[in-house]
Amino acid sequence: MGRRQHGTDELLIADGLLHETKQGTDLQCDEYPFASTKEGSTKGDNRFSVRLIDGDDNETGGRRLDQMYTLNRILDGDAFYMKITD
Repeated sequence: MGRRQHGTDELLIADGLLHETKQGTDLQCDEYPFASTKEGSTKGDNRFSVRLIDGDDNETGGRRLDQMYTLNRILDGDAFYMKITD
C-alpha cells in the first residue's frame, strides 16, 4: 500500500485502487459505480460519483458488496444488475 499527501487529505493506494481519507476525521471516499466493477471510478472515463462518508459505513459496504459477489457467484467479467432501494 502506498501513501501520498494531498493537502490535508491522505491518498492511499491499495490493490491498485485509490482510497482517500479526510485527515483528522473518520471519513473515507466512497464511489459509485463501485471501484471493483469495470465501470468503476478507477477506469478513467470520469463517469462516476464520489462522496466522503463515514469510514465504518464504507468498510461495511465493501464487505457486503464482496459477500454479494461471493454468494451470487459473480466472477470477474460477469454482468449483474444493481437495484437501489430505500
